[in-house]
Amino acid sequence: MTCRHYYPDLPHPNDEFVSLGVVRVDADFQDEYPGGDSTCTEAYASLCRTGEALLGELDRRIVLTFDMHQAAATALAVIDGAAAPLTPSQVSDRVLIPSATLTATLDLLERRGWIRRTPNPADRRSILVEITPDGRAAADRLLPGIRAVERSVMSALTQDERALLLDLLAKVLARAAEVAAEPPGPLKGQRIRPARLDHPRPST
Repeated sequence: MTCRHYYPDLPHPNDEFVSLGVVRVDADFQDEYPGGDSTCTEAYASLCRTGEALLGELDRRIVLTFDMHQAAATALAVIDGAAAPLTPSQVSDRVLIPSATLTATLDLLERRGWIRRTPNPADRRSILVEITPDGRAAADRLLPGIRAVERSVMSALTQDERALLLDLLAKVLARAAEVAAEPPGPLKGQRIRPARLDHPRPST
């Protein structure tokens, strides 16, 4: 899922996701998709919508506070949490962003004096990235703020409900990992186009 970058001077983007609520399919879903399952579609799409809303809110707060995108904040947190300096590829693997994007991200963090890049004594072709004192101070502001947003949102559930949610998500993620490990096949399946979609649309 690609995180959308939101800015505080624009209308709150998460209003759309929140007001829509969970995804509900049409009553004739099973007729339209004989091989589908309405609860699978509703749960999958709702997870995607929830992820967009949660990431969007974090991004909105990060932009407001630090004037940078979430990828830069995540990279800062990864570098701050490392026990030793990291190579750029190690940072990229942990942040899950392309190397080209990471270069611009590290440039931003270095311009702010939050990280430094030094030669890698073990590999002259590589460099190491480490946190600076100013970077630690920024991370010490960033991370507690994120924890506060997490607690505010997840307070909608009781502690037992949160534990159950984690168990359910673990099962979904485990299955997603299995699917991702399989060779990809072409999308296919049966759809019986509902008559309601064939009605002429009014001209605009």
